[in-house]
Amino acid sequence: MNQMLVTAPLVEGRDHFLRCADEIGRRLCRDALREGDSINWLRTEPEQRENLPQLLVRPVGADLYQGAAGIALFLAMLHQRTGDRLVARTVEQALTLAAAGSGKAGFYTGDAGIGALFISIGLLLGRDGLVESGLERVAQAATMPDAATLDLLDGAAGLVPLLLTLARHHDRLDFHERALALGDTILAAAQVTPEGLCWPSQAEMPAASGFAHGGSGFLPALASLHLANGEARWAEALTAALRYQRGHFDRQARNWPDYRDGVGNPSSRPSFGASWCHGAAGIGRSRLWLLAAGAQESLLGEELEAALHSVAAALSQPAGPLPTDFSYCHGIAGMADLLLDAGLWLGRPELTALAAAAGYRGIERHAIPRVPWPCALRGIGEQPGLMTGLAGIGHFYLRLHDPLAAGSLLLPDPYLGTRNIPMGGTTR
Repeated sequence: MNQMLVTAPLVEGRDHFLRCADEIGRRLCRDALREGDSINWLRTEPEQRENLPQLLVRPVGADLYQGAAGIALFLAMLHQRTGDRLVARTVEQALTLAAAGSGKAGFYTGDAGIGALFISIGLLLGRDGLVESGLERVAQAATMPDAATLDLLDGAAGLVPLLLTLARHHDRLDFHERALALGDTILAAAQVTPEGLCWPSQAEMPAASGFAHGGSGFLPALASLHLANGEARWAEALTAALRYQRGHFDRQARNWPDYRDGVGNPSSRPSFGASWCHGAAGIGRSRLWLLAAGAQESLLGEELEAALHSVAAALSQPAGPLPTDFSYCHGIAGMADLLLDAGLWLGRPELTALAAAAGYRGIERHAIPRVPWPCALRGIGEQPGLMTGLAGIGHFYLRLHDPLAAGSLLLPDPYLGTRNIPMGGTTR
């Protein structure tokens, strides 16, 4: 899909979007905790202790999702555009913090994502040693025990596309073989039903269709495996997974049901969301990926249209008295990101205009009056991270400023949307 965007109509030349990203980046640098050459940021999270809800303040970890790797990525891409020296220094310090590792395997939440950060920043800055370090970190992550965790956010479904892309661009046969092994793990864990193939997380409710933890998150992995070696079993599994999700699609709501309540427990009354993690934005992202990869099935286009309809409706709702989450994972940025890429790929300026309108709304409600940006945990205040907070919001504004130079982060991509993709061979 990245290559296809080259001929797409642009949303570019909007310096107010870059100024907003720059203000967010400067704030992340200003609010960092520094001691000598060491750096960290604080995040707040809820926790139950002795059956009482509490808010705990902790330093961020190393990962992409809400840790130092995600912050470093945004700041590095910002520095490429502004040249700010404080931002450059903060990137180097954040890379050191990320290098400590997470102890987990996943793309968004583990060392595979940290490896991708090193690869993308190494290519961005022309530092071959950092690229090699990133490749080895991905190799180590792919063999961790929790690499066999299934979903896109934490496990195999996120690792497979990453490994296959790196195998192709960096001549790493071991990555190809490990991706096949993880694909076998995905198939072995699937539940075969009369409706099709699914991956239920809880026996008491239907399997989710969402992207971060549900069935749609497995589609890029299965399609990537089929494209990589042509075995029919991957295409058959992909078809069966789509059939299951189509069986649960609600035609009246024009959306896929979420069988959880507000805190993630099973619910007999489904809801219909639009977020990247569990709702239409993520499900639509999976369909857009399949279409851009060359899939010809007409139902995929219809499903993408349904997802775009749900996301556009969510973004077009009048602003309420409470601030709406603006994050990538749960909020406005993640929804608008799909509209931006779909508009570019389909040549639909009305979709890119809706994405830009979401950006304008954020500037008017938060940047100009200097009101805190609403992040993924409502009522807890600003968070620094990429998928849950300021780094991701800032990255979204870089995308609005120039979407061809800043690609989406909402698919497992070893180059993290930097567009610095090697044209074959290795970096050695």
